[in-house]
Amino acid sequence: MAYANPLRGNGTPLAEINITPLVDVMLTVLIIFMIATPIVTKQITLPLAGGDKGKVEPRVMAVAIGEGGELRINDLPTSRAELEILMRAASAGSAPVRLEIRPQAQSRYDDLAEVLAMATRQGVSDLRVEALPAH
Repeated sequence: MAYANPLRGNGTPLAEINITPLVDVMLTVLIIFMIATPIVTKQITLPLAGGDKGKVEPRVMAVAIGEGGELRINDLPTSRAELEILMRAASAGSAPVRLEIRPQAQSRYDDLAEVLAMATRQGVSDLRVEALPAH
């Protein structure tokens, strides 16, 4: 904003900029950076290229749930007790286990929830549910 200086005789406006808001903003930004810098500089370890040499492939158990609640493991019919025993044996092994659950479109949700609960009880943590198309 321009003001006329009464002490000056020529009556030309005096152009001054109030830098107080600028200093306030700069100090606020400085404080934010001082707080955020230690958080951002935390070291993150990333996998290097070609680092998959020691990775063990998981053992895949494919469980299909039929419309009537029947279970099939790798296309072989099985009961719920046998499925639980197989999951327990697989999770006790040294190789990781991946459980791929494939429910039919008309199968009940309770059957899927039962298989998921069974897998959780047996310590299988790599779960995949694949939706099959309806016929």
